[in-house]
Amino acid sequence: MVSLLVGVWSSAGCRNLFVARQRVQVDAISAPGAAKLAGQSYRLVARKSVVNSQQAQLLVIRACLNAALISKGMFESPPNVPPDVFIEVSYGMDMAARVDPSTRESYLQLSARPNSTRSLDGTKDEEVWDVRVAIMGLAGRLETAMPMLCTIAAGNAGLDTRVETTIQVLENSPEVTAVRNAAIKILDSHNPPAPAPSAAK
Repeated sequence: MVSLLVGVWSSAGCRNLFVARQRVQVDAISAPGAAKLAGQSYRLVARKSVVNSQQAQLLVIRACLNAALISKGMFESPPNVPPDVFIEVSYGMDMAARVDPSTRESYLQLSARPNSTRSLDGTKDEEVWDVRVAIMGLAGRLETAMPMLCTIAAGNAGLDTRVETTIQVLENSPEVTAVRNAAIKILDSHNPPAPAPSAAK
């Protein structure tokens, strides 16, 4: 397993010793020649298992994902406009009673498929990239980890880590803070709230 440290050791690095870090597991794959994220339109769809069984707030997760993907140059396709890609969303938290709380996994997974047929509601095209990010031992609600998970997922979408990689991320890093603040603005601007991601077909 490869371990990467996100952050710079410098004269200011000592201050980072006292800032909470989170170990995030990242596993990303990408098809050869996959298009860059920047400039592509997308539509989020949630797996049926997520819609039917998960209790996390879909609107919060959607807002965090939109904020993170927009920061990478993508944009959400309007309802009546076919997107360039459909991004299937899966997430969850291991709540099994026998599991040690410190080893419980909370994860987010994104899988993208191009929309060659210019459909409005789904595609059967082959997957072009997939990224899964996870943290262990989350004490609170899954939504509290979403700004970080979405930031790391969007940052690795379209890349190939070849093996599962573990990175350490400052919980108040500029990237995570920017996604958190943008997500709050998205949620505040929804009146009425935007619909949650539809179930993947």
